[in-house]
Amino acid sequence: MAQVDNTLPSETQVLIVGAGPTGLTAAISLIGNGIKPSDLTIVDCLEKGGNASRALAIHAATLEALDEYDCASKLVDMGIKGSSWRLSNRSSTIFQASFKYNAPYTKYPFILILEQTATEHVLEERLNELGVQVKRPWRVVGMKDSGEGKGTDISFESGETMRAKYVIGADGAKSAVRQLSGINFADPDGKSVNDSIDDRIAQMAVADVCLSLPEKQAAELASGVTITVSGAGMFLLIPLGRPAVSELLYNSSEPVYRVGFNIPRISGEPPSKPSLEYIQGHLDQQAPFELCSDPKLNPNPVKITRLHWSTRFLTHSALADVFFKRVHGGFVLLIGDAAHIHSPAGGQGMNLGLRDATGLGPVLAEHIRATEKIQVKPVDSDEVIVDTTALESYAASRRERGLNNIHFTKTFIRIVNFVLKPHFLNWPLWLLFFFSYFKMLESILVYRLGGLSNR
Repeated sequence: MAQVDNTLPSETQVLIVGAGPTGLTAAISLIGNGIKPSDLTIVDCLEKGGNASRALAIHAATLEALDEYDCASKLVDMGIKGSSWRLSNRSSTIFQASFKYNAPYTKYPFILILEQTATEHVLEERLNELGVQVKRPWRVVGMKDSGEGKGTDISFESGETMRAKYVIGADGAKSAVRQLSGINFADPDGKSVNDSIDDRIAQMAVADVCLSLPEKQAAELASGVTITVSGAGMFLLIPLGRPAVSELLYNSSEPVYRVGFNIPRISGEPPSKPSLEYIQGHLDQQAPFELCSDPKLNPNPVKITRLHWSTRFLTHSALADVFFKRVHGGFVLLIGDAAHIHSPAGGQGMNLGLRDATGLGPVLAEHIRATEKIQVKPVDSDEVIVDTTALESYAASRRERGLNNIHFTKTFIRIVNFVLKPHFLNWPLWLLFFFSYFKMLESILVYRLGGLSNR
């Protein structure tokens, strides 16, 4: 593999800050729409593989968008085609939605289960093929007007500076680009970010583990996403992929599973890197009985045999006031978590960011071409007026989608939280079981989960 040149140019037309899936896709989309690789720079503050975020569901609408840039097929080859989304209590299925209902609307009628690290690997390989390499580690710490009407001077922690006309913030929920641009980031319902989700669901712990599952039981679990709700809390189980993915991520030939569960705030903060024993304890309290290690609950005990990775996170919600802004002598655009964050319910966070990025390419590329052809100067002024109507319109449309997604995930979390509370005869679960017989409801749900109603 060729040595990566990490030297920063003194000037670039487009600077993308953040090389997670969203930033990588933005670069691919821009090049695919005619931006020269030499006019684009993408930087990240972390060394390769240092990203702690581990999203893992790619939906139909996202695969369709990525397919336009020759990225979808390799992702599909690596991942698992999840056939269903299932809600259960600890002993049985309550409601199951099959993605087969999306078949009339997409060529990807499934939820693709693929760990974010593998997704980034595929996208970065594609970007390299197009002639661009990510420069690491470069941390943005300052932005100011160039003073010459030529864009923004971006300064880095190491002392270097670079000038850019367009800065794309794809640098996550704590986006330096957003903060340096003075763009507010808040819960759209007026709550504080930390209080935007109910205390019972606000904290989550997740881990990638191997389990001592019999082959038959493992095969039954390999069909999609399962969320288990009970008085003890909420539990998530997703099979992560084929052996090739396990080997890529963890040098393991064993099947790997993502498990996750809520930690009520009243119980205190979960550890930053929960141990195997901590994960096992909550699995025994919140998972389906068939996955428990306690022989009193499960006659065929299942144990965690290996913990590969674990972390904790908050399920808060926030939305940037604007996704596009003229600032510091240039233009700033926000995509992905820099623009919108929300509960991971439905796995929409990374998906919405990827669709932000694929859609930005044609709009920004066309704007740049039009600007190069037509530049209008006011009378008695050296200032060039740039028409940004298309960028403003696109940014507003993406903000609307971010807002829709926050409302959707908040509604989902409220439903889960309601079901978790004690009720006479546990009637909410019986109501959900009743609704499971209405196929129209099932088809509407998977259409929404597939991102097809909020592209």
